[in-house]
Amino acid sequence: MVKVDFPYPEYSPVQIPHENLIGVFGLPVGLHERKESEIIKETLDSPIGCPPLSEMVQGKQKILIVSDDHHRPTPIDRVLPFIIEELHSAGIRNEQIEIIMALGSHRPMSSEEIKIKLGEEITADFQVTNHDWANPESLYYAGRADPGIEVWVNRKVKEADFVLGLGRIMPIEVCGFTGGGKIIVPGLCGEKTNSDMHWVRVDIPQADIIGRRDNPLREAIDRCALTAGLDAIFNLIVDGEGEIVQAVFGHPVEAHRQGTEFAIKTHGVKIPQRGDIVIADGYPFDMEFWQVNKALDTAGMVVEKGGVIILVSPCREGFSYTHEEEIIKFGYRSKKEVKQLVARGEIKHLVTAVHMIQVAEATIEQGASCILVTNGISQEKIEKVGLGYAPDAQSALDQAFARLGKKAEVCVLRRAAEMLPIMKEKSDR
Repeated sequence: MVKVDFPYPEYSPVQIPHENLIGVFGLPVGLHERKESEIIKETLDSPIGCPPLSEMVQGKQKILIVSDDHHRPTPIDRVLPFIIEELHSAGIRNEQIEIIMALGSHRPMSSEEIKIKLGEEITADFQVTNHDWANPESLYYAGRADPGIEVWVNRKVKEADFVLGLGRIMPIEVCGFTGGGKIIVPGLCGEKTNSDMHWVRVDIPQADIIGRRDNPLREAIDRCALTAGLDAIFNLIVDGEGEIVQAVFGHPVEAHRQGTEFAIKTHGVKIPQRGDIVIADGYPFDMEFWQVNKALDTAGMVVEKGGVIILVSPCREGFSYTHEEEIIKFGYRSKKEVKQLVARGEIKHLVTAVHMIQVAEATIEQGASCILVTNGISQEKIEKVGLGYAPDAQSALDQAFARLGKKAEVCVLRRAAEMLPIMKEKSDR
């Protein structure tokens, strides 16, 4: 037997027979060859597609720094002091700088969460606010961007003379990669922009999106973010140990493009074959199933048709703090059914519909099923939305073997939410 544990003390390990195990796969580690401070300073000194930060802010009166939120484990607190120092060197005073948390449609961050995210000193010295995506009074209309998306963005973007986005670049199913213009759209946009932007994704195959910088949705995000007024980005690339291994600073599109090349090397994991059973954890995206779905997307790329995905995560705040009502009401259905619900106006938020379609593509569309191992959502709710439940990973594995047979082969994906599987073709094995 091979014992596999999880990055959660409250979850017991799973025992997998040697003869069934394809392998245990995780992100590369030990990639941070330089000191973190050196990486950050060198990045600021090497702008991509724009002048240095100190030059760009010369003569500006109001600087807006946009940070990703508590759903993203980006070490913003370790970067901000260097950014502030650079702004100070250009004569920018603290009172000219404001920080806003890019929530998208997530819940507001508490003062304690903001303090942890940004650092205690930064929080004490600067004005920090949460984006209020549901309040029309907090938004302004920045214009229209192809393919016909109305760009409604937080007013603070319009009021600022310079807007800098801070975030992280990693592969993601919905638009190829995180980072770049996503800090504005959906980070600081209104519900209509958020929904319309996500709906661009609905008929594009997953294989044409995840791990690909150039795709229709990313192009829409870039256009919307530039239309809104994003001036520059500082994005990190983090390895499997949570260490900063690379960063990019500069033009929102040019710098992001270069950053995705680093991200592929950091997050790409070669996997020799698909598994009948795929066991994946959602760490560190465990706040709610809405985020843990990143791990499900990855597992869906690795599981055989008709197979079983075992997803392990605390899901501390349930399915979704903001969208759970619609998820519970409609459950996870096929892509065709979700589109019909949208056409009839039954699903209010298109972003919810896109989430449902993501789940369907990982499971329903290929005849696979998902067993969720969590203590953050009740068995009743899990089964109501059409997912399987197990109290622990071993029980889930027993269920999967009972369904698929004792010879079923198993893949284990550690930190699956951050992984880009690179699958070998059968002819390459």
